[in-house]
Amino acid sequence: MKGLIVENKQLVLRHDLSIPVPQKNEVLVKIMSATINQIDVEFIQGKYDWILKLSGGNYPTKTGIEFSGIIVDGDKNFQKGAYVFGYVHLTKGMKTHQEYISINPNYIALMPSNISFEEAAALPLGTLTSLVALTELGGIQHGKKVLINGAAGGLGVYAVQLANIFGALITATAGDNQRAFLESIGADEVVDYNVTPIEALTDKFDIILDLSNEKSFANIRSLLTKNGTFIPAEPNKHIMALIQSFYLAQKTKYLYVDKGDNKKLNKIVDWVASGKLIPVVDRVYDFKAYQQGFQRLSEQGRRGRIVLNIGKKSAIDMSINYKNIASDKL
Repeated sequence: MKGLIVENKQLVLRHDLSIPVPQKNEVLVKIMSATINQIDVEFIQGKYDWILKLSGGNYPTKTGIEFSGIIVDGDKNFQKGAYVFGYVHLTKGMKTHQEYISINPNYIALMPSNISFEEAAALPLGTLTSLVALTELGGIQHGKKVLINGAAGGLGVYAVQLANIFGALITATAGDNQRAFLESIGADEVVDYNVTPIEALTDKFDIILDLSNEKSFANIRSLLTKNGTFIPAEPNKHIMALIQSFYLAQKTKYLYVDKGDNKKLNKIVDWVASGKLIPVVDRVYDFKAYQQGFQRLSEQGRRGRIVLNIGKKSAIDMSINYKNIASDKL
């Protein structure tokens, strides 16, 4: 099978990888689409190699964490031929920039019937992370005031929509030419951070979700209500603020969603099926054009997820011979 591997901290497309054999409590999925995320760049750089080795997740393909695809070898809940989407474990198991993966079925869900494979692949990480941030960490309720910094990116577009579903009052910050788009998905106010820095805002917020990875608790504390919550996308940069949360009314919360969750994904499915939540895809690239996709990741003005089309429905092999799987070259 085809897959991306890391050689000398560079991605290379290989055509001679073996199709995985699903273990107990796993299903085999033919991947149709997968996304490119910032953490993939960090995997390429080797930032998490030691974690992968310790966790037993040191597979040849190290990039790709969300996907959509078709069940090839399933179980009672995900039968052969079912369309699924999900989010692999960050440190354990296989990654998604390859044609097949075996995966724990708790990390996936049946795709909404009203969207494409490309759109489904763009959903899991952003929706699950935003859902946990707003509900479990932020305690979002109707009428709460929420500031989402970096609202047009792969996480932000879902944080805005979910905050809107919960009835919050949403201020979204983004770059140039994003106002109409963000208002269309639920933002009440849109601030161009190139014109008005977040620190210059005068309103008070119950929840501040910083998806830019640039702001500290000290930067934004004056913008929080008395019992407000600051949720940075990369909490490891905010250890002191997390410690301060033990004795301050204003809190910094640790956001970490490391895998898919079937129950939460099914909530996402319901919202997508009803039209309350829409997938947002920035660009779609063929698998062989993966370098262009990674280049796009570094560019300004993105909206939503960058997607790689890895499989073709007409070419799916639904009858893999496991006796010959170790030498199977696709």
